Amino acid sequence: MKKEILHYVLKMVVQDFENLATSEQIMKFKKKYSGVNWQKTIEKDLLEHADTAIAMKRWIGNVISFMMEHDIVKKGERYRYS
Repeated sequence: MKKEILHYVLKMVVQDFENLATSEQIMKFKKKYSGVNWQKTIEKDLLEHADTAIAMKRWIGNVISFMMEHDIVKKGERYRYS
């Protein structure tokens, strides 16, 4: 996939995560992935951190997996990311 498309997908997935997750869930996410230097928002930090197509694919998967594990979904959209 093109890097621009992956960048967009990562951005959208992370925006959903930030909008739907509780502050406790966000802290768990940051703790789980403590290798990232968390300074700004998750979106900005991940978009800076994931600078290759492979890294973007990996982070898209990481965020979606975390959302599924912690049941972070919009009401009525349970299967959106599965």
